[in-house]
Amino acid sequence: MRILQQHLDFIEYEPREKEISLAEEAEKKKQRYDEIVVLFTSVEKGDNDEVARKAVEGVKDFLGKLKVNKIIIYPYAHLSQDLAKPKDALEVLRAMERYAREAGIETYRSPFGWNKAFQIKVKGHPLAEQSRVYTAGESSGLRPSTTPAAAETVGLGKKEELTGDQLFARIKKSDFAGLPDTDHRIIGERLDLFSFQEPSPGMVYWHDKGWTIRNTLVDFIRRELRATGYQEISNPTLANTNLWQVSGHSEHYKDNMFLTALGDEEMGMKPMNCPSSFLVYRSRKWSFRDLPVRYAIFDPLFRNELSGVASGLFRVKMLTQDDGHIICTEEQAETELKGIIDLMAKMYGVFKLEYKVKISTMPDDHMGTDEEWERATSTLIRVVESKGLPYTLKEKEGNFYSPKIDVDIKDSLGREWQCATIQLDLQMPKRFRLAYTGSDGKEHTPVVLHRAIYGSLERFIGILIEHYQGKFPVWLSPVQVRVLSVSDESRDYAQQVLERVKGAGVRAEGDLQSGTIGGKIRDAQLQKVPFSIVVGAKESENQTISTRTREGVVKHDVRLQDFLADIKSLEAQFK
Repeated sequence: MRILQQHLDFIEYEPREKEISLAEEAEKKKQRYDEIVVLFTSVEKGDNDEVARKAVEGVKDFLGKLKVNKIIIYPYAHLSQDLAKPKDALEVLRAMERYAREAGIETYRSPFGWNKAFQIKVKGHPLAEQSRVYTAGESSGLRPSTTPAAAETVGLGKKEELTGDQLFARIKKSDFAGLPDTDHRIIGERLDLFSFQEPSPGMVYWHDKGWTIRNTLVDFIRRELRATGYQEISNPTLANTNLWQVSGHSEHYKDNMFLTALGDEEMGMKPMNCPSSFLVYRSRKWSFRDLPVRYAIFDPLFRNELSGVASGLFRVKMLTQDDGHIICTEEQAETELKGIIDLMAKMYGVFKLEYKVKISTMPDDHMGTDEEWERATSTLIRVVESKGLPYTLKEKEGNFYSPKIDVDIKDSLGREWQCATIQLDLQMPKRFRLAYTGSDGKEHTPVVLHRAIYGSLERFIGILIEHYQGKFPVWLSPVQVRVLSVSDESRDYAQQVLERVKGAGVRAEGDLQSGTIGGKIRDAQLQKVPFSIVVGAKESENQTISTRTREGVVKHDVRLQDFLADIKSLEAQFK
């Protein structure tokens, strides 16, 4: 059994139509539950009453940490490719419901066997989302391992079954059936941006065009960071798990870490950058005159959550954040926080994204004193108000070590996504014994500002794909220009034009093979290419070009150098 459990502000769903003959009876009307934990549940082959009982025991532990006693069991087949038969699955779900009620948990269950539309709002605290796998006869919870059995729990199957043609047949298997054309997974497949493959469940295989978008986004923010004094660093992927015990993350994240052994040491693939970045700071002595120190880092992170093609880019096991840590004196914190907010406003303005600001306060389970939390939270509120930003307070939803500013962006479809986060941390500097020499010659403890603007690059790109519906602005488009030849006779000149466009630093490709110009134009439009250059006999004779936008605006007798100048001017504001 696979469960993705989330602490929600609310869940709202509406049964639309029955998918199977065994579907339970249900009314076709919206149902809403507030302040609840949802259990998105996939029942797999071999699951039984024992597995249902284990799942409820695991949920009880989760609820105890949250101090919540209300759940909804939501059948969700997308978490697994090894599903139980519908009759068996329904029995297990009913057993879960029975065990939960017997345990004194306020329990609801979404009807089985229906196609449902749903909307959720996940809370922002560190414990809001966890994933678990339960199997008969084994301990509960998802614990990574290098054994074939562990490979089976994350969807690979036994090692000996994944060889030769069988492996490649599974790689090519699509799981996108039934998704709307507006979904980023459908658009990404059509535009050849990325794929998901069985050997690496929940991890993105970036294709050239998708990788170009990713690198363009990184280069864009990297230029902004360099201009504001950031140092870019990189740290090892593997570290001794004691590192996360020092930070306190181990208690909350160890179950979702990829673990291995190096000799007698337990090692983990890093799920976050901050602990190892603190070690970089500790590698030398610092004076108050050196502060603030601003670190930027774009290292990949690994989190063993239930994810994959069912969630696309929105929930992955391997992700990259535009991560940053500013180490400064407490007196410098307000100025640095304002700089982060200015950067966020500038970046989101480029993409024309609306956003909402939330400030999350001290949770019940926290490090540090109430006075420290009051001081840090007051600073965040003061900074946000000084920028004239409306905000809402999210009581008790801060990280266990810091209050934070979370920013939800709104896409073109009106949906909200949490992306940017800004934290004022007074606890980690003490745990890692960070220090600087003050003007009095004594050692002092700095504060740390954790921040990300895009958040997860994978999620941000997924949002942008749907926000633009694949029609990226010119500066971000993986292919900015496609050169089309009208006939074989114009192919040589079209090739010359293509080489000149590429030589000017424009991302371009050619469609110079035999074929109708109408078909070539349609293909360029389907691929969302911003500009097509059409070259025929007249253009060859006059040494000009015709241009066509993806919206269908056509210009004739255009000088190539003028067209290139126009392209460069569209890019200039982002260089």
